[in-house]
Amino acid sequence: MVMVDLGIPPGFDLLSEDLQDDREKSAALKSGRLEKFSVTPTQAVLYFDSIAPRSEFKVLFRLRAKYPIRARTFQSRVYEYYAPDVNAVATPVQIEVTK
Repeated sequence: MVMVDLGIPPGFDLLSEDLQDDREKSAALKSGRLEKFSVTPTQAVLYFDSIAPRSEFKVLFRLRAKYPIRARTFQSRVYEYYAPDVNAVATPVQIEVTK
């Protein structure tokens, strides 16, 4: 099992219906199947099963700004559930929403 922790920047909501669509669309796939997910105010945790080595796939999701803001995303990370030391990290980025 492969885990993805997506950092959600402060002042934003993740639209969970996008992840639900990804889950339904990937249900029949042999690689990159999103089994389940959970969303908190600061992160979304995605649980993938059956990811082939060196394969690529996309997870599409939207963020909705609650108000104009300049914020830095939280760190995002991908790792193996049973071997968390096997991981990769995406550095935070700056986001600005104006009126």
